Amino acid sequence: MAGAACCCSGWRGTSPVDWCEDNYTVTPHIAEFVNTVSNVLFLVIPGACMRLWDSYAQHVSRGIHVVWVFFTIVGISSAYFHATLSLLGQLLDELSILWLLMVSYALFTPVHFRPRFLQANRKMYYLAVSLLAILITGSAFVQPAINCYALFGVGSPAIAMLTVQVRRASDPAVKRLGMVTLSGLALAATAWVGDHILCTVLRAIDLAVLHGLWHILIFFSSYNTQVLFCYFHAIQEVPEKKPTLRYWPNRWWGLPYVYCQSSRHDKTP
Repeated sequence: MAGAACCCSGWRGTSPVDWCEDNYTVTPHIAEFVNTVSNVLFLVIPGACMRLWDSYAQHVSRGIHVVWVFFTIVGISSAYFHATLSLLGQLLDELSILWLLMVSYALFTPVHFRPRFLQANRKMYYLAVSLLAILITGSAFVQPAINCYALFGVGSPAIAMLTVQVRRASDPAVKRLGMVTLSGLALAATAWVGDHILCTVLRAIDLAVLHGLWHILIFFSSYNTQVLFCYFHAIQEVPEKKPTLRYWPNRWWGLPYVYCQSSRHDKTP
């Protein structure tokens, strides 16, 4: 019976969560079409941007590539969930986001934000974050309907730390990216909440796509948040490498990343 229950959790429509977008209106194979395809940024950009982060991986932390892998897993899991509205898809979606957050916390939380008794012992801090992630993972199976709300709680410390770090930053470029990121996070949260509380109105005007907009906004905001935390981490760990914010292909509409110099004679690639 246990095996049968596990199998059933992967069936279509078994999730207690259903977003505002009408189901199966575009194709009989995808429940929420816009919510599914709007995950494409998570699938394309992280893999494409890995080359930009080579200097960071070499001089600061190779764990940054693990973070981009988790971004891709989040995109795949979210697309599967919205395509099937299955309980299995929901759990994969939520747990991939949880582990992306926890991996980022473990790798890039500034030392002064860590618990005091763990500041001097990085391995113990990694262990503590891992145990917390395992505990939250287990609790996610108890009441799946509230997991999406719990994730906001898990992500809140990152927003608080980012706000403090951006205020302290002296580089105008860092402050500018920080303000854009925090504004993007606020807009993303507004879209997520609006999909819930304005669903009747949105359906009446045939515009029930706010959750798809959330995917787009939260991708860029999460990516930028990761960029900023990586920058602050590099400044703390390897200031001699002169970490700088750069954009590809240009600063006006390009993708930000952190570049670390190999030597003082290193040139812009």
